[in-house]
Amino acid sequence: MSAGGKASAAQVEATERQKFSLNLDWRFIKSNVVGAERIAFDDSGWAVVSAPHTYNDVDSFDNWIGSSGESSVAMQPTWYRKRFQLPAEQSGHKVILELEGIRQAATVHLNGVLIGSYEAGVTPFGFDLTDEVLFGADNVLAICADNTKWRPESATAMPFQWDTRDFNPTFGGLTRNVILHVVPKTHFTLPLFSNLGTTGTYVYPSAVNVSGHTATINAEAQISNEEDRSRTLSVTAEVLDEQGASAGTLPASTVTLAAGTSHVFKVGSRISGLNFWSPSYPALYTVRLTLAEGTTVVDTYTVRTGFRKAEFRGGASTGGVYINDKQIFLTGYAQRATNEWAVLGDAVPEWLRDHDGRLIRESNANLIRWMHLAAQPANIRMTDRYGLVSVQPAGDKEADATGVQWDQRLAAMRDVMIYFRNSPSILFWESGNNWLSADHQQQMRALKQTWDPSGMRAIGSRATSDNSAYGGTAAVDQCEYIGTMLNRHYSDYARDRMPLIESEFTRDEAPRRVWDTASPPDFGYVTGPDVTYHWTSEDFAATVAASTRYEFWSQRIQGPGNRRYSGAAALTWADSNQHGRQYNWETCRLSGRVDAVRIPKETYYTHRVMQSPTPDLHIVGHWTYPSGTVKPVYVMAAGVSRVDLLVNGRTVGTSTSPQYDFLHTFTDVAWQSGTITAVGYDSAGTELTRAQKQTTGTPAALRLTAHVSPDGLKADGTDVAMIDVEAVDSAGRRVPTDQTRVDFTVTGPAKLLGGHNPGVPYSVFQSYVSTEAGINRIFVRTTRTAGAITVRATRSGLAAAAVTVTSTPVVTTGGLTEPPPS
Repeated sequence: MSAGGKASAAQVEATERQKFSLNLDWRFIKSNVVGAERIAFDDSGWAVVSAPHTYNDVDSFDNWIGSSGESSVAMQPTWYRKRFQLPAEQSGHKVILELEGIRQAATVHLNGVLIGSYEAGVTPFGFDLTDEVLFGADNVLAICADNTKWRPESATAMPFQWDTRDFNPTFGGLTRNVILHVVPKTHFTLPLFSNLGTTGTYVYPSAVNVSGHTATINAEAQISNEEDRSRTLSVTAEVLDEQGASAGTLPASTVTLAAGTSHVFKVGSRISGLNFWSPSYPALYTVRLTLAEGTTVVDTYTVRTGFRKAEFRGGASTGGVYINDKQIFLTGYAQRATNEWAVLGDAVPEWLRDHDGRLIRESNANLIRWMHLAAQPANIRMTDRYGLVSVQPAGDKEADATGVQWDQRLAAMRDVMIYFRNSPSILFWESGNNWLSADHQQQMRALKQTWDPSGMRAIGSRATSDNSAYGGTAAVDQCEYIGTMLNRHYSDYARDRMPLIESEFTRDEAPRRVWDTASPPDFGYVTGPDVTYHWTSEDFAATVAASTRYEFWSQRIQGPGNRRYSGAAALTWADSNQHGRQYNWETCRLSGRVDAVRIPKETYYTHRVMQSPTPDLHIVGHWTYPSGTVKPVYVMAAGVSRVDLLVNGRTVGTSTSPQYDFLHTFTDVAWQSGTITAVGYDSAGTELTRAQKQTTGTPAALRLTAHVSPDGLKADGTDVAMIDVEAVDSAGRRVPTDQTRVDFTVTGPAKLLGGHNPGVPYSVFQSYVSTEAGINRIFVRTTRTAGAITVRATRSGLAAAAVTVTSTPVVTTGGLTEPPPS
């Protein structure tokens, strides 16, 4: 064997692992059908779907939101069936089914035999299919997916604490990847403690020398020998950079492993020339492990990870979160772990998760606090790629638990740690969304010491305080960081010992469609009697955004004020189907920086400025008003000493004293058709940055812009094209005050899913949508037939628009595709 762990083809056993996707071509019925697990059951009348798939896309974001989320959603058992074949030559292999998660439970049958069930609704999980799978013949996999509310755990008759709509929007179905692993009998295990009890491979750096770009890279790989003989085995590893070049090797560790036993092999080596993962440079590596018996390769396994140093310090002057020896103020957003979209629900193609990541990074954020439940693998892969520090919980609601429900929480956190501990973006394990007793927090900390002792991560809970009503000093002492909420639960005692992170400031809500009190067609946000917030988009982006963030920015560690906080996350990233407070007026919660189809609101741009490390500014709103309009103009600016405001090139105001560090207000600005410009200067009068907005004409035409995956649109039955529709004037400029219906038709192999208007019930899954602030977005889903797909948009009085995208074939062999989506 070479130093890199490679071998010639003759040295490789015929038992090397393969990995297949089972995402495509399931039969589905939204009903609990008796006998659906049987091989001969007739499912020919069922719908054909591909994962990710949810049956709650059609009944979410459609009715008025309430305090417990949206109530009129299907919560019931449903069935999925799929046929697949494994080649006869793979006979004798071990076959493992992996699901990256489900809401809430899955009962799995193969060829009519009950394999097992998973009920926790949080973690990825697996099943061993080896005893029932057929090689060279048809297999029938049947899964009952059940999102029934408060479904009790079978073994304990106790429902899970987190099985609730308000904090855990319910999107039932096969919403995540379904993967089939075919592995040799002696193999690297998978990190699927749920059901399988296996721990996979743990990779971590130690003795990190940041300036020297050097660290010891360690791998602890669990190997299982399911042969009927003992084997003398060695594990080696090679570290590959993002271009696939070798960065170094980890020399062999050799052990004789008895039949029917497992062992954790430990290898490590000093490697130089490393690029360390950080928010500003999220370098990733692949660690390729090789299992051999003598010179014969038995199995190989890869881990995608990044290497970094992280420290968590207390103290006003020297405290905070340190990544690679640099103190970093964490700033970003809190988001429900479902991270759902209108129209798509939780069944979102992975390239749209990356779309989220790109937008978040472009807003200069570096933090995502996932709320209540563990973020799914696709979202953590995104945070790894885009350099977003993640707070990763397991499962809870808003209170400590006792008895069976506490045991369920411990089990969920254990399984989450084992699965996600190679993710460089996860710096924090959140034990609870609310404070835990000292004993419970100690138990959570012991889990970290057992399963993630070397990952340089902190564990703690939100709302823990030295106040005895919130756990007291004993509970604080068991935490390694603490999250606060709306500046509650702060204590100097905690701050002096560990970082404090404001985990969800600002509960406010505002729609994207309502600019301000001077803009047609709304002229302000007219609301009903049950609405809590009455902000316009301008209010939400200017005064609300600046004042709520300033509360924590002004108290940042190693900064001014009381120097309390190491980071802060605004609630939320995107408008969502969680509990909202615009009762009987909106169909979703409107707290997002982007709306529910990810079109940025004005608050997105003002947060971009406030989080910017370099000079930046943004003029809030637009410049297309009725004649005679006089109004305040708000400019959010960072890194400048002075902001000048100009209308048609003439200075109408100068500001050197922003509110809340960033917000410049220019009162009584008279509108004139043309341009409004803001220019930021340093103290010497040198221009650093500028922004401008123009007056547009009346709508003259529609414009369509298509967005598809960088890998192209796939005819897999689940991929989508995202189509932006704009109303533009004769010069091609978006008309910001346009808010009128647009109708759509689709020709070609695709299904029109439609778009979303949050102020209109049942706007989703229609063939029309209204623009809001001149733009909206619709989705079309591919079928299993490839070809050209043309979307046409029309509105009376405007020039129509059309756009064509082409889906490419996705071929299955025996119902399998290779490799699975990544």
